[in-house]
Amino acid sequence: MQAELFKNLYTKQGQDETITPFQNEAGFSLIRSYPQGTKYHTDGMRMFMKVAVLNEGLFYAVDMTKPEQRGGKAEYIITGGEKYKNKVTNFYSDNKNTEFVFDELKNRIRHSKTKKEFTLNEFVEVLAKNHLSDCLFWKRKVNWFVDILLRFLFWLSDKRYEKVKVSLDIYHFTKDNKPMPETEKSIEPFFKYFYISKNLIFVVLLTICMIAVFVALFPCWVPLESAWRNMFGEFTLSNPMVVLLFFLGLFSLEKIFQSLNKKINIFLMPNKNSFSSEIKKNFIEKLHNHQYHNKFDLKV
Repeated sequence: MQAELFKNLYTKQGQDETITPFQNEAGFSLIRSYPQGTKYHTDGMRMFMKVAVLNEGLFYAVDMTKPEQRGGKAEYIITGGEKYKNKVTNFYSDNKNTEFVFDELKNRIRHSKTKKEFTLNEFVEVLAKNHLSDCLFWKRKVNWFVDILLRFLFWLSDKRYEKVKVSLDIYHFTKDNKPMPETEKSIEPFFKYFYISKNLIFVVLLTICMIAVFVALFPCWVPLESAWRNMFGEFTLSNPMVVLLFFLGLFSLEKIFQSLNKKINIFLMPNKNSFSSEIKKNFIEKLHNHQYHNKFDLKV
């Protein structure tokens, strides 16, 4: 289908400003004003919508843009609208989109799940309504928790996630110039043997202190204390079982630190095995990439 013919399937609406057909693809871009009474409309923001029929399937995208005049021409800068209380959702279809299919015989767009059919005008309205709703509300909450968790894990390994996040974000989109790992810090060995970061030791000691205070405040834990005495005797530093558990704990913390440190370093600078047919992502990389998976099904 030719671009101009596909464009003619759409009837321009009152809030539409410009419609530009693609040169080499059956599709067009549409600049549309936001509904009157919204803060976006007052601030002069615009919807930038794209719809096209490609070899891979139906392509669509909606973004909030801010028009600016440069050299006598209008340029549209994409923005996420973070400053607004009522959020909008920028989104686009992926290269393997099967959610919607364009039927050339009927000149209609069919939703794969519900089998509903839409004219091009109706489909554009579906895109606009999804853009005006905050479809990623819960995703932002989850992303906030993931970001805090990553900062905490990096901190346990005496590294800073916020320091490398910008370069990691660039790599996520360009796949180039992946950041080098931070310079390894000299960890002072605990008892000249156990290599554990001071942050990890601090968290464990703080947790033990809070548990001890909780046990002291709530008498219901007395039976557990009696069970301890029956199994291991009095809680004294001369008790061999206490000493054994203490060093076993240090050994476990060292293994945890080494494993966490290894995962972070592999994430920052992967050592890809050319003989392996599949490269498995460790949980640090999965957590980081999870923040960018914003795919959702459109509401029809």
